[in-house]
Amino acid sequence: MLLSKTTEYALRAIVYIALNDAQGLKVGIKDIAKELELPAHFMGKILQDLVRKGVIASTKGPGGGFFLHRPASEISILEVVRTIDGLEAFRKCGMGMKECSDTHPCPLHDDIKAYREQLLQVFSSKTIQTLVNGINSGEYFITNIQEVENQSQKP
Repeated sequence: MLLSKTTEYALRAIVYIALNDAQGLKVGIKDIAKELELPAHFMGKILQDLVRKGVIASTKGPGGGFFLHRPASEISILEVVRTIDGLEAFRKCGMGMKECSDTHPCPLHDDIKAYREQLLQVFSSKTIQTLVNGINSGEYFITNIQEVENQSQKP
């Protein structure tokens, strides 16, 4: 199970917002989209949806932007996944069967069930603060590698 593009973008944006929020800064859609190299229009829709559903907050006008209205340590990855995609991916059959279960399993049932349970545990236990801490330590990134132009002269 992979996350939808919408959830991937949402997680990266929330982490970026949390990084700025920790410095007392609010960030706008254009800044988020530019920094994370994401489409601004799509990002706007995602962020407004997260505001409507209470995951993040925003203010309009000068000095406005997106921010966290509760600690990043209280926002789990699972909450973001649930808000954007729902939890259906943690229940549906890996081979598309309507009636896949422990008593009537598909050939991949046991393997996918173990994978889903592990992923559910990770998403439940890790918070936005966990991700922020990893970025602040320099161990992880939410931005793409910037291509460095080759400064050497060609023969």
